[in-house]
Amino acid sequence: MERRITIFLLFVSVFSYSQNEDYRTIPSVSEWLEEINNWPDTIYRQDRLIISIDPKLDSTHVFFPKTLNLPQNHIPLVDSKYIVDKEVWVTDIIFDISFIDGVTNNFSLAFRNLQFLRPLNLVGIKNGRVFFSHCQFDELWIARPEIKYNLEFHDCDFNQRMGISNPSHPTRVRFYSCNGKEVSVGGRIVNPSLRIYNSNIELLSIPSETTFGEVIISDSHFSHGLDFQRSTISNFFNLSRSGVGGIDIGGTDLPMFNSYIPFDSLRNKLTEDLWYGYNNTSSGNFKMYQGRTEEELQDKPYYDRIIASYSKIISIYKTRNQMEDYNTAYIEMRDKMTARSKLLYQQNPSFNCYFDYQINRFTKMFSDYGTRPAKAIVIFFQVVLAFSIFYFFFPSSWNSTNSRKMMKHLSYLGGYFKSDQGLSDLFEKESKAQYQDYNEFKAFMDSSEKELPIYFQWLSKPLYHISISKFNFSRSVLQKSDILNGKWVQLPKRRKMITSLIIAIYLIIYLLYILIIRCLNAITLSLNAFSTLGFGEIPTRGLARYVTIIQGFIGWFLLSIFLVSLIGQILN
Repeated sequence: MERRITIFLLFVSVFSYSQNEDYRTIPSVSEWLEEINNWPDTIYRQDRLIISIDPKLDSTHVFFPKTLNLPQNHIPLVDSKYIVDKEVWVTDIIFDISFIDGVTNNFSLAFRNLQFLRPLNLVGIKNGRVFFSHCQFDELWIARPEIKYNLEFHDCDFNQRMGISNPSHPTRVRFYSCNGKEVSVGGRIVNPSLRIYNSNIELLSIPSETTFGEVIISDSHFSHGLDFQRSTISNFFNLSRSGVGGIDIGGTDLPMFNSYIPFDSLRNKLTEDLWYGYNNTSSGNFKMYQGRTEEELQDKPYYDRIIASYSKIISIYKTRNQMEDYNTAYIEMRDKMTARSKLLYQQNPSFNCYFDYQINRFTKMFSDYGTRPAKAIVIFFQVVLAFSIFYFFFPSSWNSTNSRKMMKHLSYLGGYFKSDQGLSDLFEKESKAQYQDYNEFKAFMDSSEKELPIYFQWLSKPLYHISISKFNFSRSVLQKSDILNGKWVQLPKRRKMITSLIIAIYLIIYLLYILIIRCLNAITLSLNAFSTLGFGEIPTRGLARYVTIIQGFIGWFLLSIFLVSLIGQILN
């Protein structure tokens, strides 16, 4: 057993030695950059390089942090940039920092203030952590990086495409305050993580079938959009405080409980074929499918795909109980469905298509497709008020004061002006029959005292005294409030004016009282008809009787939809 182990270790050491022998070593980064600029061909192509770090020669553009976690914007800067004016293709490259206290070559290093005027292609970087700070790239492509921990870009500019593909470790790829045209990050072997902060990038694209452990995007802007089509984010996804021109999540697998995507970032931004539109901007054939125009709505496969994207986002909001985002996303999705139902009706003007289109329009107007029941309550009051105005001008059995009673009261008041008698006398004359009934009732009970059970006396006396007290009280009030004391025509001019003013105020109050009662009766009748409670006989006549039936049907229909909306919101 020991012999086998010895042979294995010897084989590994020989193999490792032969591997290192295959690498060409360059003493410093400065010499490597000079070699690139002085290369005789237009493209610098090299395989298997070890670039040593010279602390003195490379201190201007290489920084070696001794801490494992490099804070953002803490890489010291220099005044000038080193310009590389060659296209670079390097495969299998190691930046050796073994001079620092014997550490391995997988330690951290940061490049700063470099400018590459031609494409830079690096395949198979073998380091622990690699940082770029305040660098400019015409085009950058990092393929199959063997970076175990962090690959970060701070304050970097990418003039053309920038891509990171197929890392062999779960590398943490991060961008801080970067600007670029197109950034592509992805791989199918491991689950890298991606974080973008405070950056301005035209397009972020994730290759299909890429799986990320986490994606965090914050305080950034993507003028063209985000392309996550047919990718997978397994653990956590965050898109907050960022602006996007469009976002394609068709076929994307997102974590239901750990996705935070406020819909403010996605409002009118969900798209299909984002990549196609981006690649055709130069030819003027720019197109992102968003289901807005008639031409787009006619394309059923794309329409179904974008509705599926909305359904996916809505499911996430419902799972996380983000009801405000849920409602907003649902309304936007249903608006597209309503637009398509209108298009289908125009193409096939059948009753079914017409009904589908109109019911979509109505539910949008009535309660925003059932997401806002409070909006329906406002419409309830508007309908009740509209019918109340109509009922106000039609007679109802609930109106105790009509034109005949008003004429009677005015005749009574006119007699008061023409007569020498006071208000109490007129009241007594007007109520003579009622007063006589009280006296006849009392005389009957007195004469029948011995012929009736005693409890009749107990009931009759209080009833008589209450009635006669009310009559006497009214007469007493009228005596004290009488302001005429004679015929109105015989009064002095000043007294006439005062008396006329007081009576006019009384008439105005009386008319206001009649108006208020009539309004209340109209509103009550409208509310009763709307809620279809009913009192057996409809308390109105003529045209209004048929209008109440129509209002009852409208109320039944609106209340049914309102209850469905309310129950749906409660269940959600």
